[in-house]
Amino acid sequence: MQFSTCYLNGRYLPLKEASVSATDRGLLFGEGLFESWRTYRGRPFAVKEHLERLSRSARLLRIPFDAKADWEARSRALVRRNHLGDQGVVIRLTITRGGGPVSLVPKAVNRPTQLILLRAIEGNIGQARADGVAVHLFDCGGGVDPGLRAIKTVNYVPAVLGKIAAAEHGCFESIYRLPDRTLLEGTTTNLFIVKNGTLYTEPVAAGVLPGVTRALVMKLAARIARVRETAITSDDLRRCDEAFLTASSIEIVPIVAIDKRRAAGGKPGPITRELQRRYRLHVARRLGLRVDDLGD
Repeated sequence: MQFSTCYLNGRYLPLKEASVSATDRGLLFGEGLFESWRTYRGRPFAVKEHLERLSRSARLLRIPFDAKADWEARSRALVRRNHLGDQGVVIRLTITRGGGPVSLVPKAVNRPTQLILLRAIEGNIGQARADGVAVHLFDCGGGVDPGLRAIKTVNYVPAVLGKIAAAEHGCFESIYRLPDRTLLEGTTTNLFIVKNGTLYTEPVAAGVLPGVTRALVMKLAARIARVRETAITSDDLRRCDEAFLTASSIEIVPIVAIDKRRAAGGKPGPITRELQRRYRLHVARRLGLRVDDLGD
């Protein structure tokens, strides 16, 4: 799948012609945020929820962001300009403070940089949802302020290192592990486990990202199980009945192993399967599609 065009500061440009200022504070100091949502049959899903989170994060970092702009229309237009038709893709909207002084204090507020890019959905995601995946426990040290961990900044170095570690161990994803063996979330995912019919996930106060898909899954799960936000340890993950990851681009992916060792029951469980079914039904209804039309 080829992507030749992006959206940058009000213009649709060939990728090879798009550039940002050498003094862009997202580049120099990591003063930037992003959100990603996916499309089904060319239709963006849950854009409103992602923009609401981006707006909250922008207020925290004091980056001007026009949430009332029609970002969904812009993302649809970008899909069309890349000649993707009804193919599913992931849309990433990035904003930074824009160009400014090379100093820690942004003495002047210039026009924020606004960039939309497309990326492909992982090619094996359908199989991952069906069969389950292995995860790697990635020691992160816990040195990042939980308040900053809970927003999606462009400083994604821990996630990059976590993804590299996952690939090196032959795993789908890395889960951040603190020194006391508490687990937080994946590099790009939220973590859930099931034990004795109750669904558990780490509370946002612990510093996990308040995922859009996480919130939807908790809402759907409340109809079929008890839902609790509480600390989860590596032992909990190994010994639970079921476990799964959530994110907008992957939906709900079961966990069946930690590295090469069986965990979380060793296979996708009944609550996970029912939540997968309910999630797809919710997406289809919201977009006016049939479940069979959603694709991977």
